[in-house]
Amino acid sequence: HVGRGTFLAPDETAAGADAAGPSPAEIMASRLVLEPELMPLAVASATGADLAEMERCLRGGDAATSSEEFERWDTALHHSFAVATHNTVLVNVSSLLIAARRQPIWGGLKRRTFNPERHRSYCTEHDHIVAAVRERDPQKAREAMREHLYHVRRALLGDHP
Repeated sequence: HVGRGTFLAPDETAAGADAAGPSPAEIMASRLVLEPELMPLAVASATGADLAEMERCLRGGDAATSSEEFERWDTALHHSFAVATHNTVLVNVSSLLIAARRQPIWGGLKRRTFNPERHRSYCTEHDHIVAAVRERDPQKAREAMREHLYHVRRALLGDHP
């Protein structure tokens, strides 16, 4: 019909690939691209309320007694860094990553790799990230996030940076 434009049909192969959702390796690769790089903006833009939310998430994660409870606080903490940028696009991308982390395969990996030593290690790493934001040190925040995510990737997928 005249004036109706050109319509593209969905690519069947892409739709099929998306049905299963992103793999844990894809999720970690995406997190490693995004999360360390948003930290300087979070450092520059974080308000007192943003820092209070980060602290609340740290306390919740520290007190978690199961992998599921820790995962909820971990997700909230990582999202709080995106929220602290006050950039709608970064917050929306963070929300997409959260949705990907809700897949059963991700939860299974987290449950299998969760133990008291790893819990303490992740909490310490989270403390370092939040301290860098509090100190307004963008490079320290970026590096602390990158190191943390490398450790998470190694724990979940067994690979090295």
